[in-house]
Amino acid sequence: MQHTSWTSLGFLALFTIPTVTDAVMVKLGHSATVSCHLNCSTVTWWTKGIEVFQIFKIFEFSEGKCTVAPEFKDRIECSEEKIRGGDVSLTITSAVYNDQGWYYCSCDGKDRCDRRIDVLVPTTLSISFGGKATLPCYAETDKRTVDSSAYVLWEKDEQQVLKLENGKMSYGSGFEQRATVSPESYRKGDLSLIIDRVRFSDSGLYSCSLKDGGHGYPNTISLAVEARQYVHHKKVGQSVLLDLVVLPPVMVYSKESDATADSWMCTRMKDAVHCKPDYEQRVSIVNNSLMLSKLTVADSGTYIVTDVKSGEVVAIHKLAVAGLPSHKIPVITASIACVFVVLLGALLWPCHQKQRKTEKEKDLTELVDKYVQLSIQQSERELLQYSLK
Repeated sequence: MQHTSWTSLGFLALFTIPTVTDAVMVKLGHSATVSCHLNCSTVTWWTKGIEVFQIFKIFEFSEGKCTVAPEFKDRIECSEEKIRGGDVSLTITSAVYNDQGWYYCSCDGKDRCDRRIDVLVPTTLSISFGGKATLPCYAETDKRTVDSSAYVLWEKDEQQVLKLENGKMSYGSGFEQRATVSPESYRKGDLSLIIDRVRFSDSGLYSCSLKDGGHGYPNTISLAVEARQYVHHKKVGQSVLLDLVVLPPVMVYSKESDATADSWMCTRMKDAVHCKPDYEQRVSIVNNSLMLSKLTVADSGTYIVTDVKSGEVVAIHKLAVAGLPSHKIPVITASIACVFVVLLGALLWPCHQKQRKTEKEKDLTELVDKYVQLSIQQSERELLQYSLK
């Protein structure tokens, strides 16, 4: 970067610093824009270095040509059309941590539009739809602070969620009666935000600010709201309850274990449930759950519950059906099995007896043959002895 020492811009930058609350907050890897609308023929953007009185030129537009410092190559947008139209805003893409700091614009040599960029490294928090989320925030607070003096501002995507001030809480749209901060915990340095019954619309980037404009730790939290996950292990013949999570209308889709696409299963309206023929006789509603009865191995798979109004997937049920029914084999089935065994035995017994007789006759024949063979051998020995005499 090009380095300049003591200039009027540098002097101005050091003594006309805006408050921290005016800072542009950008998530790591995202784009940050310092707005500036002026009519200029020459535009130069500077940033303050780590050392005192040190500033660097990072961008310049002059005579229809843009020049960008190597450290910001391909990360600063340049549009001659916008600049000619009076929009000289600085936009930095793919923000890195060291992009945070103060930025200043010089329009035809006049110093304008000084602003700070804060690069946020968010803590990520995931919560299931309908659950309770606790977004952490800690700061040094006075242990003797009275409720009327406590102050904390929670924002989501730069819109107010909750503000605790003068002992009272005010809420942003959609967070009424769902968000809270504990004044008692505030005295312990805990400014955490609690959100009940989280919705998919609650997903986003949250930050908490103090009365002096500073931020708590962590400085930002990324909240992700996910569908509820259920796992069911059942046996053939049993039933399963699939929690629908939200009030109707809802739609349920099924996907077999080896399938690649979802297929419609049922739609639950206010007072009725409609299902495809394969499920009509086996589906009923119990409270706010869909009960699937007389399970078979073919019912194994994934069941996806979708809120019709929002189009969001609110629950995912994974079902595995295997084995025989857990109840005992019916008596009639056992009786039939016993009769079958007796009849089979009656049929096989004569064969068994005949086989035993055959085996005995065979053994006797072999014994006689053996006796005859021994007699012959004995006679041959006696005849040999007689001839030698």
